[in-house]
Amino acid sequence: MRSKRKLPEINKKFFPYDLVLAYWEDIIADCSWADINDIKKSTTAICCTVGWLMKQDSNVTILMSDFNFENEKEIKQGGGHTTIPTKNILKIKKLKI
Repeated sequence: MRSKRKLPEINKKFFPYDLVLAYWEDIIADCSWADINDIKKSTTAICCTVGWLMKQDSNVTILMSDFNFENEKEIKQGGGHTTIPTKNILKIKKLKI
């Protein structure tokens, strides 16, 4: 049985990022030989990423999947970030936690 450990809370004053579900469009590439008619039917991919919205401006949207608490209080490090061209973002939905 695991011991009960008090979990730190996210302080919105110091970590003001929203948890979001982002839909975005990405390329699909294939380096194999294919018929021209099949190549002309190729489409792009709709991708979905869940993460903390770290930054969004006219150029980039940056999502981060993980962070850790330092001294069980402050959040100073993150991991698993994805940088997407903002022009590829189709929709962002804020998630409640």
